[in-house]
Amino acid sequence: MAILGDRSGIALTEFALALPIFVGLTMVGMETVNLAYASQKVGDVATLTTDQIARIRIGISEGDITESLNGIKDIGSTMGFAANGRIIVSSVQPVLDSAGTVTNQRIRWQRCSGALAVASSYGAAGASLGVAGIGPSGRKIAAGPNDEVIFVEVVYAYQPLISNSFLGARTLRSITGMTVRERKVNDVQSTGTASPCTQFSA
Repeated sequence: MAILGDRSGIALTEFALALPIFVGLTMVGMETVNLAYASQKVGDVATLTTDQIARIRIGISEGDITESLNGIKDIGSTMGFAANGRIIVSSVQPVLDSAGTVTNQRIRWQRCSGALAVASSYGAAGASLGVAGIGPSGRKIAAGPNDEVIFVEVVYAYQPLISNSFLGARTLRSITGMTVRERKVNDVQSTGTASPCTQFSA
């Protein structure tokens, strides 16, 4: 009967039973933190891209855009953004009637970077957007009669720290828009290396 009172291995048994639960919760916590980090980085990429392209002064060239995009992709290097993400830059201009009234908005030009094979949710270069402009319903941005808007979409196929089995496969998205500042000529000059939206590479 002495064996019934022997509790010498109970702590080890409890630890062995609790260990899988503890490890599982730890992994879920780590994956959640990694997802939050990736979401923040995607937002940073969108904001910085819009700001940099919008603030290029005097004129803008293919080289200016490509240089900016290549530099910004490095922000997401720790999460493999270049290979698993896409930056889509659209320049939106107003369409005016003979009286100078805005009657429509259109995408003047569009440039892209990143290997993820996705297209803009709002159309390609030349697309008509309507007077309300570009963006999701209720959050559209439009260019004024004498302005132009830089609108950026960033898409990233989330790369899990451990496994997609914890949080599921996810695609992170962020959009931003800013009015062009101190640039009167918004047609892209041909100098430098281009970043066409038909090209998918890291």
